[in-house]
Amino acid sequence: MRRTEKIRKVVASRLASLAVVCANLQDPHNAAAIVRTCEALGILEVYVIEEDHPFLPSPRVTQGAEKWVRLRRFRRAEPALLELRDRGFRIFAAMPVGKMPVEELPVDGPLALVFGNETEGVGPQILAHCDGTFRIPMWGFSQSLNVSVAAGISLYLAARSRRQARGQDGDLSPMEQEALLAEYMARQEHKERGG
Repeated sequence: MRRTEKIRKVVASRLASLAVVCANLQDPHNAAAIVRTCEALGILEVYVIEEDHPFLPSPRVTQGAEKWVRLRRFRRAEPALLELRDRGFRIFAAMPVGKMPVEELPVDGPLALVFGNETEGVGPQILAHCDGTFRIPMWGFSQSLNVSVAAGISLYLAARSRRQARGQDGDLSPMEQEALLAEYMARQEHKERGG
């Protein structure tokens, strides 16, 4: 019974209106850290763009978190971004000199945050589909962060603001919660059977 209540609590806290987009990440540790951060923060979906590099998150880093988020994989950026747009998401890309500070991201509706390649950042084709760019203000000599750290800070702030704006932890409808609960229970039972 305790297990069911824990899973039910996690499901009730899931956010479907905040998504992350990982665009062509090279380092499997960065990819894994972002997936794990999303799961820990209750973010349900991770969009993965694999144009230049396959998305191979390190299992040692994810610690199984990939089983509890929905990974949406795309070979090209445009279909992923158009799908988000069709679902009503506003899309903002993380940039070292982004136009708005991360604290000012609009959280009054569905929001997708894009994080780009460790060396090249977010490419121009992806930026063309974005509503804007954002930055994490910095006060030290370093003027950039590791992509997984930038994602962690940004997603934490966006998730907290989204929850405060909604006045509740999660945003799934009762029907969506029941479907996700059944999905999670099946995964848990499979895991316990050694699968």
